[in-house]
Amino acid sequence: LTSLLMSSGSLTHRATLDGSTEGITCIEFSATGRRILAASYDKSALLWQRDEPVPKLTLTGHRRKVTAARFSTLPHQVVTGSADRTIRQWDLHRAAVQVVEVASYCSDLVCPENCIISGHYDCKIRVWDTTISCAQELPAQGKVTSLDVSADQRQLLSCCRDDCLQLVDLRRWSNDRLCFR
Repeated sequence: LTSLLMSSGSLTHRATLDGSTEGITCIEFSATGRRILAASYDKSALLWQRDEPVPKLTLTGHRRKVTAARFSTLPHQVVTGSADRTIRQWDLHRAAVQVVEVASYCSDLVCPENCIISGHYDCKIRVWDTTISCAQELPAQGKVTSLDVSADQRQLLSCCRDDCLQLVDLRRWSNDRLCFR
């Protein structure tokens, strides 16, 4: 991974982050911007301090590529999803992991307050509580490829392989959705 710095209207190379032996599938800054989390084709997730080129942690255990890696709203926790049909919640302080098997390939995750939301290739969006129990399944119109949550954490935007963007109101956890084509 390459870190670039924007200064005076131009980009300059700041650092190269080492550690992944294959391609990166997902990358995210922590809320403070001090840590960087990445998911990789090499079946791992990597955590760097922003100014350190070597990963502080390498999270291993997935059997196939890691497709999503996100910082949780819970302190010192990250969540990963994989093509191996598992979601893992990692406690970085205790070196512990909770693993849940899911019915389908997990393509993306988001972590709003007090829950985890995952998108899957079986045309489902799953909502998990912080103990990794599935609280709700929402049907999608196609294979879910990407998720995002609004800044106020009231709406979930999902992208599916049916050329449709769906907007779900998280306050009602309803199946009512607005579809953009």
